[in-house]
Amino acid sequence: MAVAPAHAQEGSDECTVGQLEMADASSSTASPTGGPDSSATLAKRSAVTDPRPAVSVSPTTEAEAFVQDRVEEDGLHVVHFWAPWCSNSRNELDNGWGGLVADNPDVTFTFVTVWNDNEKGTATLNDYNLPDRVAEVTQPDLGSSDNEENRRYSFLGLPVTWIPSTWIFHSNGELAFAMNYGEMEMDTIQQLLDATSADW
Repeated sequence: MAVAPAHAQEGSDECTVGQLEMADASSSTASPTGGPDSSATLAKRSAVTDPRPAVSVSPTTEAEAFVQDRVEEDGLHVVHFWAPWCSNSRNELDNGWGGLVADNPDVTFTFVTVWNDNEKGTATLNDYNLPDRVAEVTQPDLGSSDNEENRRYSFLGLPVTWIPSTWIFHSNGELAFAMNYGEMEMDTIQQLLDATSADW
């Protein structure tokens, strides 16, 4: 399981990804010919230094566009990647997604169905009594998902390498945590939601 913190602890030697990228972008303002950077280069650097990874790329699918719009809104946002055929995904549903959603009425929850031959997962989610406010979208494959080469392994420019995976966003599309490997305990996700909502 990989957990990516949004902020380094105060006083630590760690830098956030945004800080590192901004330092890199500001280290040189001239082109190799000695003149100022072109507007295209500056625009590229601006996108790279944007600490909001979900909004610094152009969506390529309707599912990405939906999630991008959602995470740009005020509040906390959970984006969960899963598939109906995945036993690990179903185990997580058994272990309390419904309760977690109910306990966090001010958080948006979006379930993104992936690697499922472009089939929606709504019927399966309905079996687990998730509250109606959970949105479900389907990320299309490039062909039959039985052939893993057809599966999309990124979403809004971020890697999706395993399911289930769960991301938590701050307001305005800033990624706070990414749990990109396997099942999570609902208590752990709740702790991460609490940490994300805390004042820094």
